[in-house]
Amino acid sequence: MSIRKKLTMLLIISSTLPLIFFLVLNFYFSKNAATENALSKNYKTSQIIKEKINGIIENSMGGLKVLARDPAVRSLDVNKIKPVLAEDVKLYPYINSMVVTNSSGQQIVRSDDDSLSNVTDRSFYKKAIKGNEDIVSEILISKDNGKLIAVLANPIRASEKGDIVGVIQGTMELSIMKDFVKELSSKDVTVYILDSTGKMIADPTKDFKSLDERTDMSKYDFVKSGLSGNNGSVEVTKDGTTKLISYVKDKKTGWLICSEISKNVAIKSSINSSILTAVIGIVILAITCILVFFILGKGTKPITVLADAANDISEGNLSIKSIDISSKDELGILSKSFEKMVSNLRDMVINIKDYSQRVSDSSNEMVSVSEQQSIAATNTANNTNEVSQGIENVHLSIDNINSNVANLDRTMDDMLEKSKIVSNAIKHASSSSELGSTSLTSVTSSMNNIYKSVNSTAVVIKKLDEYSKSIGEITNVIKSISEQTNLLALNAAIEAARAGEQGKGFAVVADEVRKLAEQSGEAAEQVSKIVIGIQDETNIAVEVMDKSMQDVSEGVSVIDKTNEYFSQIFNSIDQIKTSMEAVNSSINFINKEEKDINSSLKNMIKLSGKVTGEIENISAATEEQVASIEEMTASAQELGNMAVDLNSLTKKFKTE
Repeated sequence: MSIRKKLTMLLIISSTLPLIFFLVLNFYFSKNAATENALSKNYKTSQIIKEKINGIIENSMGGLKVLARDPAVRSLDVNKIKPVLAEDVKLYPYINSMVVTNSSGQQIVRSDDDSLSNVTDRSFYKKAIKGNEDIVSEILISKDNGKLIAVLANPIRASEKGDIVGVIQGTMELSIMKDFVKELSSKDVTVYILDSTGKMIADPTKDFKSLDERTDMSKYDFVKSGLSGNNGSVEVTKDGTTKLISYVKDKKTGWLICSEISKNVAIKSSINSSILTAVIGIVILAITCILVFFILGKGTKPITVLADAANDISEGNLSIKSIDISSKDELGILSKSFEKMVSNLRDMVINIKDYSQRVSDSSNEMVSVSEQQSIAATNTANNTNEVSQGIENVHLSIDNINSNVANLDRTMDDMLEKSKIVSNAIKHASSSSELGSTSLTSVTSSMNNIYKSVNSTAVVIKKLDEYSKSIGEITNVIKSISEQTNLLALNAAIEAARAGEQGKGFAVVADEVRKLAEQSGEAAEQVSKIVIGIQDETNIAVEVMDKSMQDVSEGVSVIDKTNEYFSQIFNSIDQIKTSMEAVNSSINFINKEEKDINSSLKNMIKLSGKVTGEIENISAATEEQVASIEEMTASAQELGNMAVDLNSLTKKFKTE
């Protein structure tokens, strides 16, 4: 259902409910107002009749009082009273006849020629003869003509304050009351009068010829209330119809004047008015709904345009430049905001396309760099293994040197012992010349062995120096690789920073690679320092070995001279003794140097152990670096795949 129809239905519902509520209230208040108005009119009508009756009674009663004071009437002289009554009855149109009754209840004279009666049994006479004034009798049947009458009576006194001598009465036919109620009644309103017993006196539609024909309404509560002295208005169900009745009691006569109207008749005008109001309201509502339907059609057109634009955007069309809505209201503002939103979305999609391409290129570059780093790390690991193997070879060579030095030590001990023997032999040179010659030959052989051992040690130390130089070159290569790795990690971190939020994970990996490269560089630097220390110790050992070889050469030269001058031993005992002391000194010196060499070799063993440990650390760091590079490569490939997926998503949007 379109928004136009929805709004129209909403308007119809929101308008119909208040209209129904208004019509119901209007009918309710109109009905109540009509009811109150009818009751008010009825009450006024009853008041009017009451006032008329009061006027008639007071006027007629006043005439009777005047006659009661007339001297002719007080005299009870029939001849004098007759003309007075005949003349005065003409002055009071509502009194049909006037009668004077003596104290015995016998009528003595009338204003008309009807027969005279005895009214001793009449209640009005009994009251009047006792001195009560302004007596209105109950409803009676005239003894003269059989009509319903009411008698007005006043006492006649002999003087102003004298004794009561009779009663003057006026007979009032109730037919005049029917004229009153008939005059004030209408087609819808009925006015009637009830006597003090609740029976009908006057009805506009009925003529009562006897007392029994009168309708008795004493059973109704409003009649009981009215006869008890209350005036008011009520709704009464009478003869199956709801009536609106107002009642007023006349205190002089005791009569109850009632005015009634059918409730349906009373509220008929209000019902008609409510129906007319409802028809007008429905017509206005229908016209309003039609107008609103067309107005909403124009008003909802911009919403339809926005809906179409939103549908195009949902399908990926971001090429919308403007929306054809020229209004200056909230919809116009919404269209401008919509255009701005589409523009921002278009720019965002274009930027995403550009960034995804950049990320893809950067990830490819990172994969290439990672592969290069992996190759370099692999080479580093291989070189490290070679260095480790070289160190092991150096360690073996040092062990050999140590073994040779031990042999040299033993030889030096032998030489020292033999030099002692020679010294002792000198003392016995004469007797031991042959033994001295033999010993000299042994010394020559031992010196040759020493020369060879020292020469071998020098060769090993030189090789150790060469290996140390090789280790230095390898550490330089490791330092170069770590510097290159650090530079590559820095470049990777820069590229990750360019990638923004999507490159944070790769930036962490690049930072770890950089740390590993720095650790590799530091380890290589430590190895370089250790190798330099080994080279320094090796140079010292080389110098010591050169000195030893020089000393050995000098020893050989001395022995040669000893052989040459052996024939002069006996003549040169002192010289031989001096030479032997020199030999002893040289042997002691060689023994001391041998101990230094042995200490240096031990230091070299320790250094080689440290170098081996550092190379193992370098190898472990290299392995970690290779693993980190592999992870970095995997992350770069994943980043590239994400960039490809993002680029595929942006292809769904049309920006041009």
